[in-house]
Amino acid sequence: MIADTALWLAGIGVVLAVPLTFMVANWVRKNVDHGEMRFGPDGKAIEDEETK
Repeated sequence: MIADTALWLAGIGVVLAVPLTFMVANWVRKNVDHGEMRFGPDGKAIEDEETK
């Protein structure tokens, strides 16, 4: 009985882990800035002066 319950809980966890992983990855893709950092000849980062 207890082993069956543990297996059911593990199975539910695996089934939920896949869609939750994709949901989190999609949120990160939409909401996290993935801009590339550029460096000048002196090795310092170049800051873009963008107004949003």
